[in-house]
Amino acid sequence: MTKIYAVLLLSCLFIALQAQTPLRYSRVEISLQEKSLQALAELGIDADHGLLAGAGRSVVLELSDLEINLVQKAGFDYRVLIPDLSDTIVTWENRPIWYVKISDNPGTDENEPEMMYTALHHAREPNSASQMIYYMWYLLENYATNPEIQYIVNNSELFFVPCVNPDGYVYNETTNPDGFGYWRKNRRNNGDGTYGVDLNRNYGYFWGLNNSGSSPSTSSETYRGPAPFSEPETRMMRDFCLAHNFLFTLNCHTSGNLFIYPWAYSNVPADSALVKFARLFTRENNYRTGTNLETLNYYVNGNSDDWMLGEAGIFAFTPEVGTTGFWPMPNEIDGLNKDNMWQNLSCALSMLKFGIVQESGDNFILQQNGTLSFSLTRYGFQSGPLTVRLKPLSGQIVSPPASQVFDIQQFATVDLSFPYSISADASSGDELLFQIELDNGSLSWIDTLYKRYDILTQTNNLFTDQADNTDKWFGDWGTTDESYVSGPSSFTDSPGGPYLPFTNSILIMADPLNIPADAQNVYMQFFTRWFIGPSLDYAQVRAYDDNGGNQALCGRYTRNGSGNPQPAEPLYAGLQDEWVEERMSLNEFKGQSIYISFELISNSTAEYDGFYFDDLSIVYTDTVSNTQTVVPLDRFVLRQNQPNPASGFTTVAWENRGSYSGDASLLVFNALGEIVAERAVNLSIQNQLQIETRDWPAGLYTYLIRTANEQTQPMKMSVMH
Repeated sequence: MTKIYAVLLLSCLFIALQAQTPLRYSRVEISLQEKSLQALAELGIDADHGLLAGAGRSVVLELSDLEINLVQKAGFDYRVLIPDLSDTIVTWENRPIWYVKISDNPGTDENEPEMMYTALHHAREPNSASQMIYYMWYLLENYATNPEIQYIVNNSELFFVPCVNPDGYVYNETTNPDGFGYWRKNRRNNGDGTYGVDLNRNYGYFWGLNNSGSSPSTSSETYRGPAPFSEPETRMMRDFCLAHNFLFTLNCHTSGNLFIYPWAYSNVPADSALVKFARLFTRENNYRTGTNLETLNYYVNGNSDDWMLGEAGIFAFTPEVGTTGFWPMPNEIDGLNKDNMWQNLSCALSMLKFGIVQESGDNFILQQNGTLSFSLTRYGFQSGPLTVRLKPLSGQIVSPPASQVFDIQQFATVDLSFPYSISADASSGDELLFQIELDNGSLSWIDTLYKRYDILTQTNNLFTDQADNTDKWFGDWGTTDESYVSGPSSFTDSPGGPYLPFTNSILIMADPLNIPADAQNVYMQFFTRWFIGPSLDYAQVRAYDDNGGNQALCGRYTRNGSGNPQPAEPLYAGLQDEWVEERMSLNEFKGQSIYISFELISNSTAEYDGFYFDDLSIVYTDTVSNTQTVVPLDRFVLRQNQPNPASGFTTVAWENRGSYSGDASLLVFNALGEIVAERAVNLSIQNQLQIETRDWPAGLYTYLIRTANEQTQPMKMSVMH
């Protein structure tokens, strides 16, 4: 079967990969009963890449017509197994490698931007393929109704290689038909009783650089093969890449919830664009990003990403899906597939005219007249104007719709603001909704902003520091003018250079911070950036009380540590090369005196730049209104509804990390901010609720859980029928 056509005008093309060779090549088996391999090598034939068969009595080689003529003249007995490898090059066990093309005209090269998705370089990682197939079906099934999918498919050519290693995959299927086969490599007969080459160590860029990034031992799981591109699988991938102009490749593996970019053979990011793209692609699944050393704490040489970038000029990444090993449980697979949807879609969108709008302000509107601030960043390779529009949705907002147009360079960010005006009859505590839209001329992305009108609120500063000096602190950190948000300096753990191995450093407030018992919405905000060893080293922000207790604080950019040797607490590790605005809730310390500290701990011999922060402030609000404050994520987490998109029913689940109990409400809003569903829940006994959506119009909705005084961060759900 060469073509499969999906319904509704969208087609999907299956083709076997073929290597491009200037001469006709054949696969031949040469007898060694009368003559030796040495005699064959003396003819000028590369004999050490062959497959020894029949206990060494013959060797299988891929030879040109000229080489076959030399073999014949030298008196070797041989037989031709495959007459013309230019028609089909197959694996050691004679299997083709198939690719799938998804585009609006897959049988035609329309000179559109191209990208490639691959899976199963390693045979024991089936979820790398399942998430890809889920994504492929999503493109096909939603093409007729989803404008974003139409935009991608109509303006690009997407290539998928679901199984780079079919021999190894079939071997696992044969030995373990119910799953849990752990064969990793391909099925080359190494001639010494061992089988297999690690295909992700067999690519030709810095192949065999050292024996730690790959192994020369045939029995090793990371055996790199006898030569670069010695394996038919990697040769096919090489020639396929060189025959196209791929902008991106996602070479999917499992597991670890990681997103890795070159270089793998060294610890230097190959291009600053990789770091920016990685941050964009992982904004939904929060995978840890970085080089191999930063994410996995070891080097690799001869891998796919390094060759694709270094030789073919492709921005190549390796997603490592999931955290439950190579064979996740069946009930985990659907969630893991969905975790990678934004990653796959945003990578394709970045080939086109694409940007991201982010809001810069708080969840509260504190004045009747003011401005809402945003930033626009262009990520797409295609240039052209991007229009940002703000439209009021709530009746209390009397300001008219407004728009601004920008034509900026790739990765450039521009700040923008829109004025607003609230009617005089609006009440403190009212929920105000705005629609924010980004229009690239062919497609619009629309989101809803939720604001709480809190006109009676007054903001109070408890503590501020612009990082000009360390007068308000004790410890061994200092100021630096190397990098800062507001001049002339910022705080860092190691001014003037990287932090030293096996060191602990701290910066702690000199005086206690007294938080009023009646304070509302107490939080600390600061700007930060960091470069810290990913697996062993870490930085934390901690709060110490007068009784000797202390705890790590959770922020927007913290992640939980690995537990060994990192604590299983909120911390910072890896690379964040640009300044970001961090925020941490201090609501649980109301009525207490605490000390805030910044700490960096090194458990390794590695040396990195360390942790920076600037423009720190701690504020709270006094209010006479009954305003719902937002529950911090370290206390209560509202999960993504499943399934999403929903059709007839969907289930909303949550994780109660604090002491929340009693009655609450699950609220669902449509795009206009109208409540379409309100369900009572009991937080003492429930952690999920099913909602019927069969009668709702297709579209985008928002949901949250609200108690008498608090509510969760809102989540998005979509409904399709």
